[in-house]
Amino acid sequence: MDGFDWRNDRVFAESRHPAVRNQRVERLICQTTEVYEPSAGGVRLRIQRAKVHQPAADGSAGVEESVNLYTVARVTQQGEEPVGRFLAAYDISRDKPFIDPQLAVVDGDPVLTLGRSVATAYRLTAAGIVPFDAHGWVPGARELAGPGLSVGQVRLTDFGRMAGYLAVFPLGSDDPARRTSALTDHKLLKAHLAFVDGRLAVRSVERVERAEIQDVEESAAIADSEETAEEARKRLPAGTEPCQMSGWSIDADPAGLNVRSEPSARGRVLGRVPPAWNAAGRDGDEGTNYRAEFDIAGYRDGWFFIRNIRAPGTDYGERYPRSRPQPYRGQGWVSARFVGAALANGGLPGGQLLQTPNQYAAVTPVTRQGEPISTGDIVQRLHACSGNWGLIEIEGARGWWNGICSNQVTNCS
Repeated sequence: MDGFDWRNDRVFAESRHPAVRNQRVERLICQTTEVYEPSAGGVRLRIQRAKVHQPAADGSAGVEESVNLYTVARVTQQGEEPVGRFLAAYDISRDKPFIDPQLAVVDGDPVLTLGRSVATAYRLTAAGIVPFDAHGWVPGARELAGPGLSVGQVRLTDFGRMAGYLAVFPLGSDDPARRTSALTDHKLLKAHLAFVDGRLAVRSVERVERAEIQDVEESAAIADSEETAEEARKRLPAGTEPCQMSGWSIDADPAGLNVRSEPSARGRVLGRVPPAWNAAGRDGDEGTNYRAEFDIAGYRDGWFFIRNIRAPGTDYGERYPRSRPQPYRGQGWVSARFVGAALANGGLPGGQLLQTPNQYAAVTPVTRQGEPISTGDIVQRLHACSGNWGLIEIEGARGWWNGICSNQVTNCS
């Protein structure tokens, strides 16, 4: 780290928890994990990526910091010429972002990007490494997008083509009355870019197919998901959107929640989901109130198709009385108005609801008591589902969350 003022580095300071942000760090230990050698336009770089740790008491690598250190050198016939170092934010808990350095030469200067979702890029100039906002073109592209579109997140900024790509979806995908599928293929808004006074500007936009930037791995994953969903549809009533999640009954009727033969209040009652039950406590404890749980296999027009109904508390070792209403042992439809659930860990950042069941959709930030909503939080309403995604209402906001569960004891992690 010689010659690199990391103690006063903005990225390093902002990566630290607010409680320790002002505490001075005297020493760091860096451990190289990968080496990359991107090239373009006659320029070749050697980039070392290192994890950053505080020293442990015995001098070994201790607590890992939420940044990576990148050391950049230019490779020539004479050897390596050091260019500089920089720190970039890294989410240790989610192992994000995925790093895949790319190099392009723009207006004579090499431009380095670390990955598709990384918002900071770097120009390699005679003065050193100059960071800039690789997503600075987004507001201009949104203004030119036109009506009828929900503009989502950046899929790629490609400096080789001087093009930026945003995911776009139909409006209204967060409306429970509108049929939405997590497998709906989204389009892309392609922005043609140029540097103007050192900043990225948009010259024009056009709609293109997602395949324009799709790699082989992503295409294979989409094909696998579609095949799995098609198999699930074959096992469901016609017109049902496949879902993979669980929920619980919030029906206050002491007789329980009706399970019907079709997604309609006119459907024949096949059986019931038992009402909530309070398991007696011990040593004067007031006990625990449990709700009956079930698997949610599908959704259609305000109704969930459920199966594997469990009596309250039985998933947690409680002995549910035979004298109480027993769960229907078949499958059928229940009204979405009477289904509750909690947020599970779907691998996406907390505190965000999405306008469409897709990781690249537009985001609505949501907090609960000042903290981002997260795994284990109870939803106010579960409106609809598609795959692992649930259209929920929580803290007065509505949107899609990846991962819904019915665990009433732990946090669904």
